[in-house]
Amino acid sequence: MKITLATKITIARIFLIIPTVIVYVFGMVFSANYAAYVALMTVACFLFIVLCATDFVDGHIARKTGTVSDLGKFLDPIADKVVVVIMLFLVIAHRAGLEVFPYNTLVISLCGGLILSRELIVGAFRSIAAKKGLVLAADIYGKVKTVLLDISLAFLIMAGVHEVIGWMGTIVYYAGAVMTVVSGLNYILKNKSVLVDEPKMEEVEETTEETKAE
Repeated sequence: MKITLATKITIARIFLIIPTVIVYVFGMVFSANYAAYVALMTVACFLFIVLCATDFVDGHIARKTGTVSDLGKFLDPIADKVVVVIMLFLVIAHRAGLEVFPYNTLVISLCGGLILSRELIVGAFRSIAAKKGLVLAADIYGKVKTVLLDISLAFLIMAGVHEVIGWMGTIVYYAGAVMTVVSGLNYILKNKSVLVDEPKMEEVEETTEETKAE
């Protein structure tokens, strides 16, 4: 099986998650040393931005070169979800800079559960659609949601450096959570026909016979 350039970039993105997590964890460990903390979180944030940027790069290359592959379609959404889920988990576990107001960490956690639930529902929709031979295209709401969440996580990674960064990350994150709900509802309503059961062969035959009889 030939692996395309776009798929190679996707695979590289998956492996890049490892050093990103390691650097962030080291930042958590050395949080008492402000200079080391800032340096490590800056590197972790940079690596995360690279991860997000390559998400757009591999898709663009695949479409531009006409090398969209089934492997790429399988790995790309996995890479996206793994990056967001892992980094969001670490940010919540670290808590640094998140308490810009009481219970903010709790709300961020609940929104994280909402985001994950949305992705599971959309994944189930796509699975059902695939069995019926349908392709459900992403829409602008989903893309805006992804961009907002990526930007917010970049800020939240650096939230422990300064309170202002924590506020910026929180505001953009909430906007991303709202778009998560909007895009999820829009996706379901737009593709609700996926859940309509197709008539069974026996029913089709009975209908045909009744039509002939009439």
